[in-house]
Amino acid sequence: MITVKENDVYKREREVEFTLEETITFLRPVPKTYKKLDYDWYMTVALEKSDLVTEDRGFLTYDLLVAYRNAIREGYNHELDPALRRPYDYPRNRNTVKGIQGYIDRINKLSQLNES
Repeated sequence: MITVKENDVYKREREVEFTLEETITFLRPVPKTYKKLDYDWYMTVALEKSDLVTEDRGFLTYDLLVAYRNAIREGYNHELDPALRRPYDYPRNRNTVKGIQGYIDRINKLSQLNES
């Protein structure tokens, strides 16, 4: 049984019923797939937050959402975002494309400072 969730930004497909593994096809700028593994709650959160964006949805691309996913992972694993205390917690940023980009930039800066 294949479970499918689709919107104007992505298409999520899960082939096995009791697993969190998915194939996500991002539709912009050209279709590109991402294999989400069981433990990848970061991508789940990034997609759920992207669903809350109401303006400029055309800018929700593969590159932006994968970068958002990576920022959420960094923010959680390196304790750079105090809002991410447990898996599936949402980062605190506005539900806009600018808010997502700002979050990515902020976590990248904190990560660089942490490395120094």
